[in-house]
Amino acid sequence: MMLHAVVPAAGVGSRMQADLPKQYLPLAGKRVIEQTLYLLLRVSGIETITVAISDGDPYWPELPISRHARINRAPGGAERADSVLNALRRLRQQAAGDDWVLVHDAARPCVGIAEIERLVATCSEAGQGGILAMPVHDTMKRADAHNRILATVPRENLWHACTPQMFRIDELTAALESALE
Repeated sequence: MMLHAVVPAAGVGSRMQADLPKQYLPLAGKRVIEQTLYLLLRVSGIETITVAISDGDPYWPELPISRHARINRAPGGAERADSVLNALRRLRQQAAGDDWVLVHDAARPCVGIAEIERLVATCSEAGQGGILAMPVHDTMKRADAHNRILATVPRENLWHACTPQMFRIDELTAALESALE
């Protein structure tokens, strides 16, 4: 089984309203994206990492990790799905379509290696894709268009979708192409 990673990192972090895109904010002596990539480089079995970066991004070339032998660059897109698709197309130049790919957000450095490796083992054993997720523990409310509470939503069978997500390269590429059409 060949395993690769794709990291969309073309966002500008407008919702965060920081001076830098959130993937370039400092975190424990490095940038957030560096922490994320160093984490992925320690995951067993990941052969390559393809990072989708916006054209003209002034910060990426300044990072030493941008020149790491196992890290490739792909052009970022207007939306996350576009960036992931661009990275998958770049990855496909060196990987087989039935290889596995983990898609992990650049601004999510706090996931544990054990959780990622458990996702990889579960998906590869089942022969199908999957996502990392956590059960919902908070009380969930449904509201109307005016933000008035309508109901309490039972937490049973509710999950927070996290990254990474893991799929076969060609299957994920086809799904994204279809969705973007």
